[in-house]
Amino acid sequence: MRSDLTTHGSDRRVGVRREILLLFGVGALVLIIIALGALAASRSVARIQALEDSERMTKRLSDLVVAPLLGDALQRSDPGRFQELSMTVENRMRDGHLTEVTVWGSDGVIVFSDDLEVIGRRYELPKEVTSAIVDGKTTSDFENDPEVATSATAGQNERYVEVYVPLKMPGQPTMAFEAYYSYEQVENLSKSLFKELTPLALIPLIVLQIVQLPIAASLARRVRRHETERAKLLERTLSVSEQERMRIAADLHDGPIQDLAGVSYAVGAIGPGVPEHHQGLLSTVQASLSEAIQSLRVLMVDLYPPDLSSSQLPEVVEGLAGPLRDQGVEVVTDVESIPEMGLEVSTTLYRVAREALANVDKHSQASQVTIDLRAHAGDSGPATSSVCLRIADNGIGLDPARLDRRAEGHMGLRLLRDRIVNLGGNMRIEPGPGGGTVVQATLPLD
Repeated sequence: MRSDLTTHGSDRRVGVRREILLLFGVGALVLIIIALGALAASRSVARIQALEDSERMTKRLSDLVVAPLLGDALQRSDPGRFQELSMTVENRMRDGHLTEVTVWGSDGVIVFSDDLEVIGRRYELPKEVTSAIVDGKTTSDFENDPEVATSATAGQNERYVEVYVPLKMPGQPTMAFEAYYSYEQVENLSKSLFKELTPLALIPLIVLQIVQLPIAASLARRVRRHETERAKLLERTLSVSEQERMRIAADLHDGPIQDLAGVSYAVGAIGPGVPEHHQGLLSTVQASLSEAIQSLRVLMVDLYPPDLSSSQLPEVVEGLAGPLRDQGVEVVTDVESIPEMGLEVSTTLYRVAREALANVDKHSQASQVTIDLRAHAGDSGPATSSVCLRIADNGIGLDPARLDRRAEGHMGLRLLRDRIVNLGGNMRIEPGPGGGTVVQATLPLD
């Protein structure tokens, strides 16, 4: 998995703005979800309410209109009563809410219908009709009109509420009354409920979002101040660290190294006057002094090289790989001469190289390391030129997410990354193409 730690000077401010936008984006998403939930709830309530209303209307229509007129017509065999029933049903259907009525006999014969052509015809009884006749149950549901698909309105996906109620008349076997209602009532009720529910759910959340705005802005300002203070503290810490390294290096040079060098000269001067049987011991002491002086000089250079100018930086960086070579690690260097740059830039690059190579030595278990140092010309001329240091190894790899863990010894790279960002550059720590870790730091020459 690739992890790019490239950052820029304005990333912190961009990050704060991104967090604020995320906060209000989540709030807007919650509002949308609640609105959709209110819409779904209103539709569900409207469907339940529509079924209940349709069942009540069908029951009243069956008991108060159809049963008296149809029962009288069947008992007297009076066509006038059938005509009166037809006119009554037709009047009920004029508002468009009631769209179809049918009276089923227990033998599947259509006893009455608003469609006069089907009266007297026999059909297979639907299960809802059987349930109404045999069990006396009232059932209702939503369905698409099967005739719509073949009509001129096909494609409009018209829906209806269908209701089946038992129809009982004196002197007649139990029948079933079937009625269809337009789905428009459901839609209207759903819209009405949605208009009532949505403000109740959304207005408190909108007010909450408005209240959060100044709080979020205040927190954002605090975060910016914290990041600014942190950057200044880091800069002071690194500056003090550099000054302390310079002081210690200078103290080593002017103190112990000079003193030991003086002792070494004195030992060499008194050598001819020492008895012959003590010459071996004197030579051993002189060799030990020379080794101690050399070790202190290496330590002094490691703390702070005496010369980190542009001309000397490639040689100093290449010299940092000496301990790795001594351990048998293959070190491949591709170091070019680079133009003049500020001392702060060269010092930072030196510290990146030293920290990266120290991590290779302590953690990577690598057998090969590549050091690449070169300058890059900018697109807009020399003023935008930069210098790039790239150190890659073939070791076990380094998880960039673990850089903040002081106990693991990687904190130096994270501090250097922040230092590089403050200098206008960027730093990447990522897995290598064939394994291991790649540390790449780029800084402007100016």
